[in-house]
Amino acid sequence: MKILLSIEDLRTGGAQVFGMRLAQALHERGHRVWLYSHYPSYVNHELVKQVAPGVPVLSFNGAGVPGLDWVSRKMQGLMRRLGKGFPLRERLVERHLRQLLEKLQVDVVNSHMIKSDIVAAEAGAAAQPQVPLVITMHGCYEDFLHKPEQPEVTVKSREALQKAAAVVYLTQKNLEIFTVPGVRPFEDILHAQIYNGFDGHFSAPDQLPTRAQLGIEEKDIVFGMVARGIPEKGWQYAIDSFEALSKEFANSHLLLVGSSDYLSGLAAANKNPRIHFVGFAKNPIDWGRLFDVGLLPSYFASESLPNSIAEYLFCGAPVIATRIGEIPQMLDVPGEGLAGVLVEQDGHRLTNPAALTAAMRAYLTDPQLLAVHKVRAAACFDKFRMERCVAAYEAIFTQVA
Repeated sequence: MKILLSIEDLRTGGAQVFGMRLAQALHERGHRVWLYSHYPSYVNHELVKQVAPGVPVLSFNGAGVPGLDWVSRKMQGLMRRLGKGFPLRERLVERHLRQLLEKLQVDVVNSHMIKSDIVAAEAGAAAQPQVPLVITMHGCYEDFLHKPEQPEVTVKSREALQKAAAVVYLTQKNLEIFTVPGVRPFEDILHAQIYNGFDGHFSAPDQLPTRAQLGIEEKDIVFGMVARGIPEKGWQYAIDSFEALSKEFANSHLLLVGSSDYLSGLAAANKNPRIHFVGFAKNPIDWGRLFDVGLLPSYFASESLPNSIAEYLFCGAPVIATRIGEIPQMLDVPGEGLAGVLVEQDGHRLTNPAALTAAMRAYLTDPQLLAVHKVRAAACFDKFRMERCVAAYEAIFTQVA
């Protein structure tokens, strides 16, 4: 089957990384696969090479007119700041994608992220012959529902859902868009809930980081966090809770994996030698294997099925995370309980930051609890195996194609 995965950009982010992983898995199953980015300047080629080395990347190049892509992006940004739409670039990308679908004779398009859904729906419908669209919902729809400054996105998303042949969703939370008047009824569209798959591989032994290089002893307890470098992921909460515990527990460390201007600011302000900012990681599980406990105190509105939690579980680390999106189900081990601890949030903050501190303290003071939860974490990962995920995607692609 010829499959094109359309993603708004190919940078660090849950939807982007999963799209790359899925593309590589489909390639390894013998399909002809392409990744399509709306922005050539927003492609992290090093990341793509790491995650999807067998998949070619295509992107809008300004329709062959030098400088057109740059000018159209600048105009788009300016008009958005003025509260006005600017559809020129969107139309150019639609045309480019349609031409590619026809040239490559693509059987099915799988889009990730709402603006990519909008463009892929138009391009697939206009192609000759038409190309069916499968939308994967990562949380963008409910996020834009609560962004009144960009109402046109919600309006256009209704049209995309109307044209889609099928929808894949990660969590019930993703289906909020179907409660909005005028949106196509959910029952009228082919749909499936499919967890993002993860087929992790550690880097070569000589490239793996070690505890020793950070001055961490093997008997020490390491809390770790991997996420996009935005405040809403809860980085400051993780730091604050660790600071509250670190003087009392000299055998504790906090390892933070990610990069952004925001994280650089936190690192510059850090005075605690046992808080380690390690920056961007091509393969985050290389660091995750050093964690005893994974953290994700997120209050990010689009949070659905965080990749980092699957990565923590792959590494056998229990998780302290917020009750948001599918996280409670991600951590559930039927008949046994959670592979970690849930704390509460309200979409703007943690409702009780002290609960995060208490959960971390419990692992520091109760070795038996930590041991039991590590066993649960290993069992919990089974639901995220890539072979399950890619087989489910193949089934729905076959149905629509």
